[in-house]
Amino acid sequence: MQHSKVISAIDIGTFKITTIVGQYFESDHKINIIGSASIPAVGFKKGQIINLETASRTITESVESAERMAGVEINSAFVSLTAPHFESLNSHGITAIGNQNGEISNDDINRAVEAAKAVTLPANKEIVHVIPRVFTVDGQEGVIDPIGMNGVRLEVETHLILASTPALRNLNKCLEDIGIKTISLAYSGLTAAKACLTDTETELGVALIDIGGSNTTITLFSENSPLFSSCIPIGANNITADLAIGLRLPLSDSEKIKIRLRHFSEKRGFEDEIDLEQFGIIGDHNKISFSTTLNGIIKPRLNEIIGLIWNEICSHGFQNQIPAGIVLTGGGAETLEIKKIASDLIPLSIRIGEPPKLGGIVDDITNPSFSSAIGTLLFFADSKLSPKSSSRKINFSSLGIYKKIKTFLEPLLP
Repeated sequence: MQHSKVISAIDIGTFKITTIVGQYFESDHKINIIGSASIPAVGFKKGQIINLETASRTITESVESAERMAGVEINSAFVSLTAPHFESLNSHGITAIGNQNGEISNDDINRAVEAAKAVTLPANKEIVHVIPRVFTVDGQEGVIDPIGMNGVRLEVETHLILASTPALRNLNKCLEDIGIKTISLAYSGLTAAKACLTDTETELGVALIDIGGSNTTITLFSENSPLFSSCIPIGANNITADLAIGLRLPLSDSEKIKIRLRHFSEKRGFEDEIDLEQFGIIGDHNKISFSTTLNGIIKPRLNEIIGLIWNEICSHGFQNQIPAGIVLTGGGAETLEIKKIASDLIPLSIRIGEPPKLGGIVDDITNPSFSSAIGTLLFFADSKLSPKSSSRKINFSSLGIYKKIKTFLEPLLP
């Protein structure tokens, strides 16, 4: 009989709080989804808690709904989140080789990484991830795996991801108050990448764009390591708000239109008029023009969002370092004609990133809006990390991007 364990992930998004429960079979690294739930992120604003009591109720509702479906109780979870309080920087660490014979060991790598972490952090910021990118041994650059090599001096280039300490403490308190232990925390740009990107893309250089409700996360990868992380304060909710104003409809109805227009366009033929009753919307203004809605409302906002994304990449000089192109994911990636608009504005290949189809109950969680949540399960599935573990011993040989990240995960709180 196959040995398995139940693992849970809670994704704190800007639009919804998602809980996913999976049954993980360790022998073949397979996950079956046995429970899931998504609840509107009431008590949060742009991914940050603005009302502790309301936020606790929201997370509780998401967790309890997933528990009922899975038939298990959730006492601990891996957590992913995105918010504007995240930022990143690249840092350099140097250490002398400790062994008398000059052979590089795991301890040397750990010391080099610790040296890279010794940077002046912005006020109220802490390190969430420290990810080694590439090493230099006695001036020899571009070393991927220095274990066993001989030298006198070891250098490492790392990518540090920082988050707001108060925001993390508020989230930790919220989870503790409802009886959930945070096993480890991850930046959603990394978890979504686990669900959406291929090894070839992360090796060549790729930009993952996660368009959430209020924020858009930009994470660049090259040579199998994160290169740049950023967040811009605009997302799919802005499209919903534009539809509400332009069509004079409530936000709830505008959200339905935004979601269902893409499916409607695939079968509408040449008809321009849309009867909103087929979207479940009843009211005085129950007919809209498809072309006016698309060209007059949706496209201008998408042009702005895509333009801001490309400007962020170009302003930091990374436009020539992502030959594998752009991968769009998150709920905003389901917006009508977003791929075409992105292709018109960005001179790179564009594709929509979706999470892989896992076993179990997956019918409702295979679209891009669940990339980060599914990726969180995949990201941590075989992790043995504890948030209180002080050990940084590693076997660096043959580590891929996500194993490297997990090996050097920082605890949520000290």
